[in-house]
Amino acid sequence: MTGTAHDLQPTAVDSPMTDDALFAEASAWHFRLQADDVSAADRRDFAAWLAGSEACARAWDEVQALLGALQRPAQAVHAAERWPARRSAWRGWACAAALLLGLGVTLVQSPWIDRLRADQATAVGESRVLDLADGSRVQLNTDSAVQIELEAGERRVRLLRGEAFFEVSHDPGRPFLVASGAGWVRVVGTRFSVDRRDGETRVRVESGRVEVNAGTGRAVLLEHDQGVEFGAAGLGNAHAIDPLQAFAWRHRQLVFRQQPLGEVVAELNRYWPGRTFVVGDELERRVVSGVFEIDKPDAVLKALHLTLGLDVQRYTPYLTLLREGQSPQP
Repeated sequence: MTGTAHDLQPTAVDSPMTDDALFAEASAWHFRLQADDVSAADRRDFAAWLAGSEACARAWDEVQALLGALQRPAQAVHAAERWPARRSAWRGWACAAALLLGLGVTLVQSPWIDRLRADQATAVGESRVLDLADGSRVQLNTDSAVQIELEAGERRVRLLRGEAFFEVSHDPGRPFLVASGAGWVRVVGTRFSVDRRDGETRVRVESGRVEVNAGTGRAVLLEHDQGVEFGAAGLGNAHAIDPLQAFAWRHRQLVFRQQPLGEVVAELNRYWPGRTFVVGDELERRVVSGVFEIDKPDAVLKALHLTLGLDVQRYTPYLTLLREGQSPQP
């Protein structure tokens, strides 16, 4: 860690998800206190953090409850396997281990470093519109962070994490550059989004034209309703996009068209606190279509239950399992 957990304050946002940042902070303290090199100073800092507010104490209790509750879904996953004894034991514990590891990674990974570096950031589930001094507008999606630098000769935004939609004011004398990873997007005036996650950047254009470069010298020109991706594998080719699906998040919706349930849940996890897991490879591949409201997770889970016959199991506000269940009666 580059600092103690109490030094890393969550960004102040107008969002119902603010408590999730405290939960992540409490999680970081939990893993820090388990580390081999934990010091007496760390323990004193933790005690000071815990006594700082009732909200901190509640977040700490949530973390402890969650880690304790993990034993139940892990055992449930193990018990659900009906294979011969030896094979069942290995597969059941492998599933349980994957569940524990996945949640552990979720708790340890934190946006704090990017938020500390950023000029503007959003929490999980939040969307925010920024009006820039040059007349441009930037809408940040969930868990996103940007650095903004407006100069006389060039306007520059660096996307540190997450996704942003840009409405760039036309100014031929001052190009607008969005940097993401090793690449960048260069425009004069247009409407487009840049999405950075899992080591890859996706660019989607709603109107106008943009130039995308992955730092290799080759550039791709995109027009309206086109997109491209770049990352470790280099810069891809321009392709058509569905604008209703690509930009639905701007209206607090997500649109899915014949997509595997595993992909659907992974996308939903970007907007909700904690984690939702799909139990079983076959269930992950089940195809889903629909328009879901980001701010209504209970309604989304109910829709999945009714349309796919899923069994929705909640263990804490931060852990939900989706399993094969009984098909609903007509």
